[in-house]
Amino acid sequence: MIQDHRTTLTASILWLSWMFAGTGCQPEPPLNPYDGLPPVVATEGLAVPPLPEGNFAWLHQQILGPTCANSVCHDGTFEPDFRTVGSSWNTLVNHPVIANDASMTFNRRVVPGNVSASFLHERLTVEIPNTSGMMPLEVDEESDYDERREEYIAAISAWIEAGAPDINGNTAPAEGTSLPPQIHGFAAFPPGAIGEPYARAEGVGLQPTVVDAAPIQVFAAISDDLIPQGDIECHWALGLDVADADAASDGGAFGAPPFTFTAATFSGSNEEYGLFAEVDLSNAAPGSEWTLQIRATDGTSETRAPSTNSPNYIGLLYRLRIAL
Repeated sequence: MIQDHRTTLTASILWLSWMFAGTGCQPEPPLNPYDGLPPVVATEGLAVPPLPEGNFAWLHQQILGPTCANSVCHDGTFEPDFRTVGSSWNTLVNHPVIANDASMTFNRRVVPGNVSASFLHERLTVEIPNTSGMMPLEVDEESDYDERREEYIAAISAWIEAGAPDINGNTAPAEGTSLPPQIHGFAAFPPGAIGEPYARAEGVGLQPTVVDAAPIQVFAAISDDLIPQGDIECHWALGLDVADADAASDGGAFGAPPFTFTAATFSGSNEEYGLFAEVDLSNAAPGSEWTLQIRATDGTSETRAPSTNSPNYIGLLYRLRIAL
């Protein structure tokens, strides 16, 4: 198809040149039909590594996604919305209930740190009169919920008891209507040539992303329960490890990207990469390793990934290694 377009364009240029040759007029430069097209971003390098058990992303991968986000259920048809990790956390934690028991016992779907007050746990374990029934109503063939029901309910209970943290280990505020932004991950690209993202080093376990000693381009995927991604204030910082990055000053700000794309993230689902920053690593020594920390605020609360509260797994996801 591209070859056909180019053949047609070449023929048109030759015809116009012949027509104008006899009149002495000079034709306008032909328009390039490929001008203005956004770069094609290959996202094969954004493969999601295995998620640790108990992390909220794992709960979504194992339970909420395959078991609850099925057709005409929690697939965006009504809340809670379990289509993505971001929508799941935002519509569960501290979110007011719609249904309730006869005594109107529950106020929120998930109350951080309190399993018995969380309506999610009640819906999974009790047949409540005048509701649609104990959840899930149906289990898809690809779900192993029936076989692992007790294990999964215990994992959800442990997550709530731990403060209902997001995938980065940031616990939700006990009260309040605004949840902190969720940082789902980043993708780093070579300077001036956005195509395939930098890949992780080969080796056993979760390896650092290998980048050039150059001003690399970083796209971030971040969501919030109340404001769009473009309105989230976001900065980055660098450190030798997570604690060092957490104590470091802001290195620069994220802003509007030249384009956006949707791809897999560290959270195990597809999200939009809608914020962009340049991180200058020109002076970094070859072979050195750095932790890239992303800081996001919605004007009410800030969240960081990774932070000193994050599981070790999260710190490895944000690790950069300078190419030799």
